[in-house]
Amino acid sequence: MEKIIEGANLYLRYLEVSDLHRTWEWLHRYDIYSKIGVRVPFTKEQQERWFAKLQNDKTKIVFAVCREVDQSHIGNASLGMIDLHHRNARSSIFIADMAVRGKGFGSEALTLLERYAFSVLSLHKIWCKTDAGYHKVLRFYEKMGFRQEGLLRDHEIKGGIFVNKVIYGKLNPAEDNDECL
Repeated sequence: MEKIIEGANLYLRYLEVSDLHRTWEWLHRYDIYSKIGVRVPFTKEQQERWFAKLQNDKTKIVFAVCREVDQSHIGNASLGMIDLHHRNARSSIFIADMAVRGKGFGSEALTLLERYAFSVLSLHKIWCKTDAGYHKVLRFYEKMGFRQEGLLRDHEIKGGIFVNKVIYGKLNPAEDNDECL
């Protein structure tokens, strides 16, 4: 369980096979899958195949978000669609442990993910996609320095209804020449 990047209260480590049972349970919770777009149900065998493929996938990295104080795995963070030529990737995080939500762990996890993306991978930009109706999530990304870059109208179906998706992006602060916008 090697710590890849550390913060004040959290660290990120690579997701391990021993995390799959916990993650499978989390991803089948409505409060998680409805926000991050995972298709459920899926079997544990399907998850194991996904994890095996992940080990050789150069376009996706999944981290376990862990608390420093007790090393507990409280959520996941990932960079997907990694494009090293264009130097961008899609970011995603969730804090699954309900007891620690609202205590700044999501902000710290995203900050650590950004640090990895910008410092280790030398990316220029990270971006994310979320439902236009999730105002709390939209405010979270804005607070974290993301800017709205676009709206995808009727882009996904949730509960039989088409929903709009908002695209947010954040440039590497060391390279951000965007102050005139």
